[in-house]
Amino acid sequence: MPTKVASALIIFIFGLSMGAATLAKAEESSAPARSNIAELFGLPLNDLSVSRLEMQLNSMGMHSYPSYKDGVVSYSLGPEGILGVTSATIYSNGSGYVRQALLSGVVESSEKRKALGELLARKYGKPSEGFLNNGIGRSKWLFQDGTMIELHNTTYDVSLMYVDENPKLATRSGQIDVEALSRKNQ
Repeated sequence: MPTKVASALIIFIFGLSMGAATLAKAEESSAPARSNIAELFGLPLNDLSVSRLEMQLNSMGMHSYPSYKDGVVSYSLGPEGILGVTSATIYSNGSGYVRQALLSGVVESSEKRKALGELLARKYGKPSEGFLNNGIGRSKWLFQDGTMIELHNTTYDVSLMYVDENPKLATRSGQIDVEALSRKNQ
């Protein structure tokens, strides 16, 4: 009789472990997949052209301010902004690719600051550097393609920096413009 109880107990424990494994797999499949690339307004940041970003922002109803500096474009994200972040400044290289984007705003609501940090943590996982405590903190996410996202939301002055360390550069065609050379010599 003790062997029947032991056999039943082993089968019961085996059944529990199989159920737990099935439950864990179900939870993994329902959890959102973590992104392994930095995205700016839904576009991959690595080698993102300013023209493509401008089209995306225009389709979202945002328009740039007049710019007096070459390679710098600023946008208003509306009076409420995105979780309180109300402005975006895009810095580009000479070839027209985004090298840095600074999203910032004065966010007095701690709930919005928490929501911003939690949104990034859900999308990109645990930060590579720094800390997040219930969505509040100073943290960085580093990506293998040479991009980075840095969040500072410990005070009302919130900033979110997107950086492409090596944005694409325009390459020369290797062709010689004979007409331009002849005009130059005249």
